[in-house]
Amino acid sequence: MQKGVRCSCQCYGMTFRTVLGRKCMSQKKTGVILSYIQILTTILINLIYTPLMLRLVGVNEYGIYSLSSSVIGYLALLYTGMTSTYLRYYSTYKKEGDEEAVAKLNSLFVVLFSALGCCAFILGIIFSANLRPFLGNGLTPYEYELARILFVIMAVNMALLMPKTVFSTLIISQERFIFIKSLDVLHSLLIPALTLPVLYFGYGSIGMSCVVLFLTGLGLIASMWYCIRRLDCSFCFSDLPFSLLPGMFSFSIFILLQGIMDQFNWHLGKVLLANFVDSAAIAVYSIGVQIDSLFIGLGGAFSGVVVPKIYQLVREHAVQELNELWLRVGRYQFYVVYFIWLGFLFFGKPFIVLWAGESYRDAYFVALLLMTPLLIHMCQLLAIEVLRAYDKHRVWTLVHLASAVAGFLICIPFTKEYGILGVSVGTCVTMFLAINFYDNWYYAKYARLDVVFFFCGLAKLLPAALLCMLFAWGLSRILSIMTWSDLLIAGGVYTVAYVAVMYFVGMNVQERNIVVSMLRRGKLYI
Repeated sequence: MQKGVRCSCQCYGMTFRTVLGRKCMSQKKTGVILSYIQILTTILINLIYTPLMLRLVGVNEYGIYSLSSSVIGYLALLYTGMTSTYLRYYSTYKKEGDEEAVAKLNSLFVVLFSALGCCAFILGIIFSANLRPFLGNGLTPYEYELARILFVIMAVNMALLMPKTVFSTLIISQERFIFIKSLDVLHSLLIPALTLPVLYFGYGSIGMSCVVLFLTGLGLIASMWYCIRRLDCSFCFSDLPFSLLPGMFSFSIFILLQGIMDQFNWHLGKVLLANFVDSAAIAVYSIGVQIDSLFIGLGGAFSGVVVPKIYQLVREHAVQELNELWLRVGRYQFYVVYFIWLGFLFFGKPFIVLWAGESYRDAYFVALLLMTPLLIHMCQLLAIEVLRAYDKHRVWTLVHLASAVAGFLICIPFTKEYGILGVSVGTCVTMFLAINFYDNWYYAKYARLDVVFFFCGLAKLLPAALLCMLFAWGLSRILSIMTWSDLLIAGGVYTVAYVAVMYFVGMNVQERNIVVSMLRRGKLYI
């Protein structure tokens, strides 16, 4: 039996490690930095990798690959919400010092996610044999056959991804962000390093899928090793607390519904395009969604490292501190998301043409329409975790699910008539109404969050935001962007101006001191 794994009936359990506050903060600071390194690495890699990949694979085959990945991604809904569920129970047992309960909780999740992985594989095989009801008649026979092969490979990948989620969650629960974020950075680097040679030798989208499967397997092994050998996590597979499952599913079912909502918003558009347009349209739409995903990733980098802190503050009933954390992180997120959105608004179209090619020009409108409704929402991401910590996310989720379904139904005639732009506009409108009106009322009423306090704090950035917009607009009018050098010059000037305006006009004294400290010492304070 491996060291650190204790499976006896006595349930020796795991020893809780006393972590100094300074060490915990170091993990959080480094975790945030690594999050941005991972995202920036992904962006830089994609600048080089994506155009090469598109040319080696082709527009149509990339459309099939993206469509298959999105549809098989629905299987991830099987475990949606379970991470938050684990953190909820773990925080309770940790506070009580119940080592035996933590060991059994760990084992229960291993068993549960392994079973879900098997279910995902079986469902993936069933999907692969019955594609036409899902994908309609917009694809050629060859594209259907290719999709079937991709479905099988991706189903195996999903089966491995689910148990990997367990060990990743164990690592996050102990706030070991350095390892988990370093693993993400390595994954971002290995994807193009392994995929491009595979594509060069003619293995196409099937080869791409096999590379992803291989890296998922490596990630699973690495996460297991770290949990068992470095964190000394304990497991007790006797007398598993299956009685917890009803409460877990009751808590996570609404997070699951939120996952369904996200699938409606981001991925079912590809299914509509497969039914009513063609694979080339799917590829264009996928490029827009890819840019939107990077936008979400950059904006949400701060959020992940403070989730355990949120559950702690809710448990301690520290309402004022919770509101201050919400605003503080929200302002940090605003600096990032507004920079990206504003830059893409004025310089995104020439970037798309230079990066992906003229045939992908419409991806600019897709990305912009999907990004815009999320501008304020990305600054309020912590509120969703607060709802979950209070177990007040149920009605909120149902309303958003209803909104997503309504948006999907609206998108059907729009897609038939206007293709890519139709599905993008339909998604944009429904998301904007739900996110920017209903959400804030619900946060105030059920999450005990001071929405007025939040917006007053965020409104102080409005003069700086307007100055940046005027400057970016003027710069886009002055410069004619035809080449990469033109775009780099415009981007450099815009970045310098944005940073200067936000530092001298937007930031408060505390935030400026943080920037100075980061520059002097290389440290980050959240």
